[in-house]
Amino acid sequence: MNKAVGFIGLGVMGAGMARNIIEAGIPLTITTSSDAKADQFRQLGASVVATPREVAARAKLIVTCVPDAASLRAIIAGPEGIATTRWQDGLLLDCSTIAPFEAEEMAERLEAVGGQLMDAPVSGGRKGAESGTLTIMCGGEASLIERARHILEAMGKNIHHVGPLGAGQAVKACNQLMVAINLMGVCEAIALARSAGVDPKLMQQVLSTGAARSGVLEAHGQRYIDHQLEGGFRSDLMKKDLGIAAAVGAHYQRTQPATALAHQLMQVSCNAGFAHLDSAALGLLYDKLNGSGSRSDSE
Repeated sequence: MNKAVGFIGLGVMGAGMARNIIEAGIPLTITTSSDAKADQFRQLGASVVATPREVAARAKLIVTCVPDAASLRAIIAGPEGIATTRWQDGLLLDCSTIAPFEAEEMAERLEAVGGQLMDAPVSGGRKGAESGTLTIMCGGEASLIERARHILEAMGKNIHHVGPLGAGQAVKACNQLMVAINLMGVCEAIALARSAGVDPKLMQQVLSTGAARSGVLEAHGQRYIDHQLEGGFRSDLMKKDLGIAAAVGAHYQRTQPATALAHQLMQVSCNAGFAHLDSAALGLLYDKLNGSGSRSDSE
């Protein structure tokens, strides 16, 4: 179980996930364009190589966690990618968020060199990544999930096999549209509470004991109220994920007005200068639309 594993994508989520793999006693090989991250992971005991192809030469199981399909495509099919050489019996465990049909495309590229792909997008945010308590939505053959279970269990506590290849990404799209639509309600509720002279922290506490309670109200709402919007899951990535949810709906010819509105609002939030802030910065857009700052005089 302690055979070498590769990891590519040491961002906000990936760094914590990779550290938990190391802490589980599993030898890890990474590649990164960041000298600082390379040094950090060397100190943790990881091996550092220059390219994805070199990672594949050392590991038959690689985890990827990158922002989008273009980044994943470069890792697989780029000039120094995994698929530039034979990778017989290799397994790519992709924890990125992409569209189901993009996962199928990546799987075909790997199959051409003897490898396989399992889509395994995650939910739980930076806190979940660092604590190893992520929810992981796996799409692919059950045998592949069992092969990667020791890695999955190092990164998450809620591991679900949700269907064939691409199903994990479909469920993640459902997750993201639920989060974004809920976030719209949270931001509007905070604005409404402030307008009525109610402390939004008190409103949040009260609603968290009733039917309106949610992880978004508790976590995203708290970040917005406290104006702690650096780091976290960026607004531009949420916009990208909502685009995926819209594309999946279009693929199946579904009508999704709430998804469309959430996507549009997140696009406007990014255009307003909040692209690299946490997605809870959507509340700042509501402040602009309401002609007010992020805090009322009564707070």
